[in-house]
Amino acid sequence: MFYTLNSKSGMKLATFSSLSKQAVLAILFFVGVVGCQKEEDTSAPLSIVSTNIADGATEVDVFSEITVLFSEEMDVSTVNENSFVVKKGQYPIYGKVSCTGKTAVFKPSQKLDDNTVYNCTLSIEAKAKNGASMGQDYHWSFTSGLEPDAVAPKISKSIPADMEISVFRNTAIEVYFDEEIDPETLNSNSFIVKTGETVVGGSITYEAKLVKFVPNAEWLPEAVHTCTLTSEVKDLAGNQLGSDFKWQFTTIPEVLSFSGLIQPIFKDQDCWTCHNETRNPDLRESMAYNSLLNGGYVNPDSPEDSRIIKQLNGNHAGFITQKEEDLILEWIKRGAQNN
Repeated sequence: MFYTLNSKSGMKLATFSSLSKQAVLAILFFVGVVGCQKEEDTSAPLSIVSTNIADGATEVDVFSEITVLFSEEMDVSTVNENSFVVKKGQYPIYGKVSCTGKTAVFKPSQKLDDNTVYNCTLSIEAKAKNGASMGQDYHWSFTSGLEPDAVAPKISKSIPADMEISVFRNTAIEVYFDEEIDPETLNSNSFIVKTGETVVGGSITYEAKLVKFVPNAEWLPEAVHTCTLTSEVKDLAGNQLGSDFKWQFTTIPEVLSFSGLIQPIFKDQDCWTCHNETRNPDLRESMAYNSLLNGGYVNPDSPEDSRIIKQLNGNHAGFITQKEEDLILEWIKRGAQNN
């Protein structure tokens, strides 16, 4: 028998007659269904707890992977390249998507571009194991930074060059790098110049990938000078030279020899093949000095006005270099001696 009681008086208000077994089962089933439905409705929807790269982040490492933490264990089959998309502008970038438990990862197939905005989307196609999904697509974006510099600086050129001879005594040493250098690392301990075993004093300046050493006095004549840039030299990222960089040069002698310094220029450049008995000046070894002097090609009183210098500065079709031309001019300045 089932009774309904008045809560205040405790008196019996109504009495129900025996119910059938089927009716009781129907009532219990209804209560169970309503209870289950109510529990499902109160469950939390799927959400994103966090991302390793925050929305609006800048200077993001170009080698980054993009990681997402969900609020629920995920159905990994729904977290893929279609539901987890990263775009540069309007175009998706290639990458591999993986998912374990509550964590999804997008690994780009190559490094991100420098200083570029990337837009990320996790769509409602991504679902939890319990079937829950997000109410709407989840969007966020970030801006990449610059690729870290891990490359050691290199020296692209030195003036004078290694093993160069007949270098003028007032020449400054210049060294060109392939990237910007930290000027604080360029000093008398990292840039060392010696004549023999004697350290040469001088000033060191740096600007736009070029370091210059100017000696306090002219180089000694006809001497070997050794230059060293040590591995203490660093670029702006702190990368050091891979090893000490050394080179040598030899200065011109006090007395310039026509036979030892000037005539070899005409020989090395094959000038005599054109300038011989058929064309002045005759630059064959036995004829060159007299042909230059007697033909009016040199003017010791006004070296720059010498005919040979003007021709070399004009439309001369030969292959004499600027350095060789400078040596010829210096020989004339010193009196154009036949020595």
